[in-house]
Amino acid sequence: MAPGQGGAIVELLENTLDRISRSGEAAFAMDGGNRITHWNKACERLLGKPARQVLGKHCQDVLCGRDVNGNLYCHTSCPVAHQARALAKDDPVNPFELDVTAGDGSRRRLSISLFAVPSYHPALTAVVHTLRPAAEKPVAPERAEEDPQPPGNPISAFNAAAALTAREREVLGCLARGLSTPAIAQKLSVARVTVRNHIQGLLQKLGVHSKLEAVVAAHRAGIV
Repeated sequence: MAPGQGGAIVELLENTLDRISRSGEAAFAMDGGNRITHWNKACERLLGKPARQVLGKHCQDVLCGRDVNGNLYCHTSCPVAHQARALAKDDPVNPFELDVTAGDGSRRRLSISLFAVPSYHPALTAVVHTLRPAAEKPVAPERAEEDPQPPGNPISAFNAAAALTAREREVLGCLARGLSTPAIAQKLSVARVTVRNHIQGLLQKLGVHSKLEAVVAAHRAGIV
């Protein structure tokens, strides 16, 4: 591992989770051993389980998930975690519903999405889960500040890598690190309107409507 690479990976994961948390969505992350390393406040509210009770535990022991037919789903060899880590570029994980155990012992049905945040070694790749009540309609995504909704039909993020220009990739990397439009403009020594134009272009190419969605899509596609 190159010097500082581990720290950069941790920073990338922290920034990703911070952006999701600021959107108000419940999210947690687990390491290569499927132990929970991050559990945000929205997760605490949704499941009634404080972070201090779940950090360091295996995901399956916290969620105790069963599929919609009542069959045991969460176990040591998590199939969707493997899919997210090793197969996502060709076979991305689709959102799915799961009945999980809340802090009061009740069962709650959640809609779950997950994606991997790559590490320097595949076995250490973190997997981020986002959760919402299954009956809840998705909240309109946070609109990119000052950016209009991009026109055109969405395309798969996994086909978008080749479509992005080098500058769009650079801007996307800055977004993944949590930089604002003014900060990106300063870092790249360009005008803010130029940054906004690059953001509009990459949103359109990724088929998403917000900078948060772009970062998540980029992680899923392995672009950043």
